[in-house]
Amino acid sequence: MEKSQTISSSFGELLKTCRKRKRLTQRQLAQRLDVHANTVSSWELGTYLPATRGLVLELARHLELDEPGTRQLLEASLTALPPYWHVPFLRNPFFTGSEKILEVLHTRLGSDQVGALTRSSALHGLGGVGKTQIALEYAYRHALEYSAVFWIGAEIDEQVISSFWQIAESLQLPERAEKDQGALVTAVKRWLSTHSQWLLIWDNLEDLALLDRFLPSARSGAILLTTRLQAFGTLARGLDLFPMAQEEGLLFLLRRAKVLEPGAPDEQMRQFSARLPVQYAAAVDLVTIMGRLPLALDQAGAYIEETGCSLTGYLHSYEREHVRLLDRRGEAGSAHPHSVTATFLLTMERVEREHSLAANILRVCTLLHADAIPEELFVEGAAYLGPELACLSADPTQFDAALAFLRRLSLVQRYSETRMLSLHRLVQAVLKGYLSEAVQRTWRARVLWALSQLFPSNEGTQARYWQTCERLLPHALVFLTPDDQESEEQVPRITLMSHVATYLSERSCYREAEQLFQRTIHLGEQAPGGDHPQMGKAFHGLALLFWRQGKHAEAERLFQRAIHLGEQASAPDPFQVCEALYRLASLYRDQGKYTEAEPLFQRAISLGEQTLGGDHPQVATSLQGLAVLYAEQWKYARAEPLYQRALHIREQALGPDHPQVAALFHNPI
Repeated sequence: MEKSQTISSSFGELLKTCRKRKRLTQRQLAQRLDVHANTVSSWELGTYLPATRGLVLELARHLELDEPGTRQLLEASLTALPPYWHVPFLRNPFFTGSEKILEVLHTRLGSDQVGALTRSSALHGLGGVGKTQIALEYAYRHALEYSAVFWIGAEIDEQVISSFWQIAESLQLPERAEKDQGALVTAVKRWLSTHSQWLLIWDNLEDLALLDRFLPSARSGAILLTTRLQAFGTLARGLDLFPMAQEEGLLFLLRRAKVLEPGAPDEQMRQFSARLPVQYAAAVDLVTIMGRLPLALDQAGAYIEETGCSLTGYLHSYEREHVRLLDRRGEAGSAHPHSVTATFLLTMERVEREHSLAANILRVCTLLHADAIPEELFVEGAAYLGPELACLSADPTQFDAALAFLRRLSLVQRYSETRMLSLHRLVQAVLKGYLSEAVQRTWRARVLWALSQLFPSNEGTQARYWQTCERLLPHALVFLTPDDQESEEQVPRITLMSHVATYLSERSCYREAEQLFQRTIHLGEQAPGGDHPQMGKAFHGLALLFWRQGKHAEAERLFQRAIHLGEQASAPDPFQVCEALYRLASLYRDQGKYTEAEPLFQRAISLGEQTLGGDHPQVATSLQGLAVLYAEQWKYARAEPLYQRALHIREQALGPDHPQVAALFHNPI
């Protein structure tokens, strides 16, 4: 933090020196910039830095700095982030207004409130009103005051777990490699309880109980929530957000449309109104009919910037289209939701007209979870997404071109470091409503197929199993709701359900995994012939889950069912049968039932040799299992050759330095 404070204070000292050289008071400089008088004082004290590069340039202009002086002021204004920082979004250069809200947040959450009973605030209001953007601006503006700033996607449990994993990565906690999510959460909570001056931002929180589950009881930091909820009890003090004031909305629209510079002050807007009164009047009308909602204004500005049309031209297009567009969204009379819908549908029609590939990518995005959409879904899954997107697998640069088009219209955000996309939930809702039921059904079937093929079946099938599952999980869950039972999609649905259940079981999410395994079995039994290839895997996975919970009788019955299904299937999977035999034998061995275990191990070895080959890793696993059985009965002469053979197979398959081979040396049987 010393470096951050040095940068902040050096900017303040430099600004003060330049101001005095120009013989200006703080109030006079503030008036020229059209900002509050206290703002200049805060800059010079180092409380916080100017919000945008444009504002720093405006400062330099009023202080009449030459090029070297301007560059020096810009360099001094660079915000140094705290040592621990996980905020997945860049600062918004067009952020406008909300100064009073930010001041209230700083009063409630700032470092001078350490002795307060609770340092937590909640930004709440309707979707698209700017809750997330205000929280993001607060994080960047006051980053210097915190030892750590962490962003938590809080809409569902799985998002919170994913965010905690990212926090553990930032903190380099040893538990970040743990499969058990409980250990991971406990480690992060321990760090929070033993450190102070951190800031946690919970974005899109829909369930306040998550705070009790994922936060330590003793908290020495600050918490900022964004949510649609209205009541918080003693957990947080709420700040209700409303649409922008008319003047703020005008300034934001003109900045976003690039009519004015990003950091342009109010004075430039007044000059614009005097110079181009007709265009200014159109902007006033647009802000009014769009209900002053930031999301709608952002979209209008993006459309104007991209097309190069004038404010009056956009207003006329809107006036010609609004009746039809508002009718498609429902009853008229509620201004802001209709204006959002109209804006996005105008944009969608342009995408369809000018870039069909981008339009189809957008259709896929409307059916997924709105946040953190993995790019590999489009490139690696292109073969399953229909002929319209098949080109992406052969030429990924077309994906880049389509994304560039969508980004220009502010329809999606792309995060290059994580290779993720995000779509605002209001954009998603509007565009999804734009699709007919037939079109939705077609694309849902395609996306479901892609997810079922990309979601790994188990840890042994993919090197980056955990990371891949974590990225795909929120989107898979969208397609696995209990009321979603379209018969024509049952084959990929059962496959995806089984794979997701296996992953959740490995993550120790036993309740969720059990429900999905049971649903997989139920749907599989309804499939033609009742022998869907995932049925045996589902029984096997559910058996493992029960075994881990100490439910040995239930596990034994399910392993036996998995073996039977595997042997009787129309297209038997010998690996699945061998693994189930090995697991059931291991269950018996752990219970001391050596007589029942030994023939099962021998069957697993024999079947593996006949169907998989004598040098298959599963054969080595079964050999080692039988060796352990003999060793536990003091039959070392029979155990040793089995162990030696298992070691040889694994060395040949994996190499002598592989961790599984090294594990055999340390724990041979």
